[in-house]
Amino acid sequence: MAFILLAATCAFGQTPRRIVSLAPSLTRQVYDLTCQDRLVGITTFCPDYAKGKQVIGSLTLLNFEKILTLKPDLVLASTDSNRKNDIERLRRLGVKVEVFEGCEAFSCMCREFRRLGVILGRGKDADRIVAGVSKRISGLRARLPAEGRPRVFWQMGTSPLITASARTFTGEIIRAAGATNIFENLPAKYPRVNVESVAAADPDVIFVVSDMEGLENGAAAWRTFPRIKAVKANRVYVMDADLVCQPTPGMYLKAFEAVMEKLYPGLS
Repeated sequence: MAFILLAATCAFGQTPRRIVSLAPSLTRQVYDLTCQDRLVGITTFCPDYAKGKQVIGSLTLLNFEKILTLKPDLVLASTDSNRKNDIERLRRLGVKVEVFEGCEAFSCMCREFRRLGVILGRGKDADRIVAGVSKRISGLRARLPAEGRPRVFWQMGTSPLITASARTFTGEIIRAAGATNIFENLPAKYPRVNVESVAAADPDVIFVVSDMEGLENGAAAWRTFPRIKAVKANRVYVMDADLVCQPTPGMYLKAFEAVMEKLYPGLS
């Protein structure tokens, strides 16, 4: 790991001062490292707090001419947000692009965040942030009830009905929170399921991710299934997509805290 970080530092030489971010998670991490003053370009999918920065297109439709006019000395891209062809085109145009892994595990998020920190000259800050996040998560986990694992259904889409398996960072959060994901063993990361299978599994808690396919009122839709334990106990919770769908150390912690608060009221 030390060799990789040293290599990253040597490869860039001077700390980049003009940065274009092509992924929302990377934009958030630039802000977490207090380097937002160097950010000159973002996509339409980047968070609201980044408004005021130049928009260089969407995740799948980049304005290459505009990127070039911004004269970035570094473009940040992600394997789960950006197309390989776009990255290769930028490199052919002489733009330095650093590609980060689209992480599904907390350990991966921390590793990639530290790598970004080193590249931006904020390595110590990244280490401090990761240490603080890890300590907070460990502290909450130490307070988990000794018995009783709530059974959870996590809804991410409605047409079709989509959930998250154990192979995702959402699945990892559910597991770390001492709960059981009713669809954890499905092979796909984000499998399609049906209402009948959810009802048959009879979860204790249902989480509905909002802002995805108009799921703001997703909790209300489950009222038509009053026999499901979660519905009967009024434990159907709406979670904001921006809170629980950002694969960064800081947002992983916030998502974990939000899930813990719903599963164990008063614990945090």
